Amino acid sequence: MTYGRSNPYPTGPLHEKKFNPVNQYEANNQNHLFREITFTTLGWLHSALLQCTFMWLWASGRLSYYDDFWSRPFFSIFILLFVSFWREFHFYWIHRFIHPWWSVQHGLRQGDIGAFLYRHVHSLHHRSRNPGPWSGLSMHPIEHFLYYSAAYIPLLFTCHPLHFLYIKFHLDITPIGAHDGYDDPAGASSFHYLHHGLFECNYGSPLIEFDRLFEKNYFDEQYQNEQYQNEQQHGENNHDEILEHFQID
Repeated sequence: MTYGRSNPYPTGPLHEKKFNPVNQYEANNQNHLFREITFTTLGWLHSALLQCTFMWLWASGRLSYYDDFWSRPFFSIFILLFVSFWREFHFYWIHRFIHPWWSVQHGLRQGDIGAFLYRHVHSLHHRSRNPGPWSGLSMHPIEHFLYYSAAYIPLLFTCHPLHFLYIKFHLDITPIGAHDGYDDPAGASSFHYLHHGLFECNYGSPLIEFDRLFEKNYFDEQYQNEQYQNEQQHGENNHDEILEHFQID
C-alpha cells in the first residue's frame, strides 16, 4: 500500500533524511497503517461536516457574514495574516490541555483533567510513536473536535467565508508535513517529532515558543541534529529506550 516497501520515501534517496530509519509502515505492521488511515479518514469526515454546517448556517441566514472580501480590505487581509499565529496559539493550549498537567499517574480524583484526557483520548494519537504521513490526523474523535475548534471563528465575529476555509484547510493539510518523519526537503518537523519520541516536551511549534516560556522540557532542532549525528557515527539509536520510559501502559 501507500508507503510500502517499494515507495521511494522509505527506500529511496530520502531514506537518509528519515529521523527514525525504521519504516513504520512495513508489510508486517499493516494494522498500524490501517488504524492511522481509519482515524485520519474520520478526521477528514469531521472536517467535511464542519464545512457543510457553516455553509448551511450562512446560506440559511442563521449566521452573519460578509461576501465582498474587499469591502473591508484591512480587516480581511489582517485575519488571513493572523491565521498562522492563531493556529499556533490554539494548537499549543489545546494540545497542552490533553496532556497530563502534573503527572501521568494522576486522574480526575487528583484534578488532573489532562492526564484523564491523555489516557482515554490523546494516547490514541501517541500510538504513532514513530510518526508518518498518516499520523497527523490519526486521533480520537473527541480530539478531532478539539483540534478543529480552531476553525470556529465565525461564531466569534462576522468574517468572510474565505477566512473560515483558510483555517480549515490549514488544519487539514499541515499535520501531513508535521508528521511525515523526514528532514528537508520533506516536512522537516523535527520539533514535533521529538514530542512523539519524548512525550513531555515540545507541545507547540517554534513559530511561537510557548514551550520555551511555559515548559521545563524544551528540545530544539540542535538537539535533534546531535541525536541524528550520533546515530550515524556510532550506530546507536535510543528511540526504544526513550519511548519505553515515557509510554503510558
